[in-house]
Amino acid sequence: MSATATESGVAVRAAVEEVLARYALGYDEGDLELLADCFTADAELSMRVADDAVAGPVRGRDAIVELVRETARSQRDRRKHVLSNLVLDHAGDRARARTYLTLFAVADGALRAITTGRYLAELRADSGEWRIAALRIELDLPFS
Repeated sequence: MSATATESGVAVRAAVEEVLARYALGYDEGDLELLADCFTADAELSMRVADDAVAGPVRGRDAIVELVRETARSQRDRRKHVLSNLVLDHAGDRARARTYLTLFAVADGALRAITTGRYLAELRADSGEWRIAALRIELDLPFS
């Protein structure tokens, strides 16, 4: 969805839901082009697991894509990132989104819940599209 400063709240919400879903789908399906298109060129990503220190930030779209590539290579299961309970605030070409994450894995014919958490995303209209400018991932439990 294209972004303009006059978009309605409904249109912005739909665009933000779309970009977050595309991020999750890009990660889960190994579609790094799809994932890369979700971020601004100068995006930042950081993560906190349980009560540990914050890891990151990883700065720049290319560095974020490389981090996802390396992380996915180390996983021996198929991941499914499920996002829910989106709360959105926006003004003009900027938005902040909070959403829950439930992370599942499928391996050896079994499904298991790996962890839960939340995404805190700052988004902005970039070249006519809403993109993630900063993503902080907060996980409730460590996982492998």
